Amino acid sequence: TTATMSESDNNSHRSAESLLTSELFDFCSSDSLSEDGLREIIERYGLNDDRHGSDYDFFLEVCANERVTEGIIQCLLGLFPAASSAIDEDGWSPLHFACCNKNMTVPAAIFIVMWVITNSSVGHA
Repeated sequence: TTATMSESDNNSHRSAESLLTSELFDFCSSDSLSEDGLREIIERYGLNDDRHGSDYDFFLEVCANERVTEGIIQCLLGLFPAASSAIDEDGWSPLHFACCNKNMTVPAAIFIVMWVITNSSVGHA
């Protein structure tokens, strides 16, 4: 029964991460994007440390969202450091999306660049 409980806990963890990823994707691609809203989601899931998943499409969406702020980018990269290396099916990175976003501020774009440079080994161990 210990193995069953462990499998159940693992499935529950994967299910919670899937829900989180889905909610983040929807929120990051919405017109409602805000730092406060993002923090509400983070608090609801109890995130307060580095998370290591594999689906970071939400970060690509946030970089393309015209409502993105440097604070939103800092918040997401603080919790999901490997999200900076996300790549879509066309080979686009967060920086590609950020550069095409007419509302992306220079400090926010620079933050992404600096994050990638200083954290290039995150998720590649």
